[in-house]
Amino acid sequence: MNPISERETLDLKAVILLALLCMAWGFNAVAMKVSNAGIAPIFCAGIRSVIAVVGLAIWMRINRIPLFTGRLLDGVMVGVLFGFEFAVLFSSLIYTTVSSAWILLYTTPFFHAAGAHYFLTGDRITLQKAIGLVLAFFGIILLLSKHLGLPSLTGLLGDMLALAAAVLWAMTTIYIKRRLVGKVSHHHTLFYQTVFSIPILFLLSALFGETPVHYVDALIISSVLFQGIVIAFVSYLVWFYLVHAYPVSRLSSFTFLTPVFATLSGALFLQEPLTLRLTLSLALVSLGIYVVNRR
Repeated sequence: MNPISERETLDLKAVILLALLCMAWGFNAVAMKVSNAGIAPIFCAGIRSVIAVVGLAIWMRINRIPLFTGRLLDGVMVGVLFGFEFAVLFSSLIYTTVSSAWILLYTTPFFHAAGAHYFLTGDRITLQKAIGLVLAFFGIILLLSKHLGLPSLTGLLGDMLALAAAVLWAMTTIYIKRRLVGKVSHHHTLFYQTVFSIPILFLLSALFGETPVHYVDALIISSVLFQGIVIAFVSYLVWFYLVHAYPVSRLSSFTFLTPVFATLSGALFLQEPLTLRLTLSLALVSLGIYVVNRR
């Protein structure tokens, strides 16, 4: 295994890959909405991990990459964090609105930046980064503000679960950066995350009393396959390649684009309205990302 050397800034390749990832993750919001009509959310997340593990294992075998190459305890920890992240995120949607959950989930760049500042070398918070993150976050609030209202106690519980998912996402990335980068390849980072998340997700699905499958048709099956192959396998493999190679705080600023692309996907595939609010939001998010990454 040849560790990927870390760059200090994002080059054009990284920018293009991040934009494509955010587009895929944004469209995934539509895919999740489709699959939720027939398959319980946490159970579906478990299926998604199974599909990703199978696909990745085949890929690694073809390329003669061993499935396990040490750092197993760290791999287990990453899988547990990932499993709980998706469990609390999907559970938050039981109690709060999708829009509130999205806003709070995408506070994660702030937690990424804080974690990188205190736990990673050479990835410090600067005034410029802070201003860029705030600009991008205001863009997300503007985008989803029409859905916000005064929370009830039940809604507050959902909001706290969504915020916990954001913290867990940041914890997972920082842990990977500290414990796995330079020790294993990005292939193994993803393999460990997905394979060790499977028992966590299925166990939590059972504990939450989910009815695994209500109804399936070709569209739901296609949605689950998209989530497993394109998202959990291909897109996460690219994401971990980037995590191994670039500063976390700069990468995470791009994730603010995901809710924007999710809204665009909703307009394109679900006939949701495309508004001036969306255009202004995209402008703010883009400006924020530019400020974070400007040399």
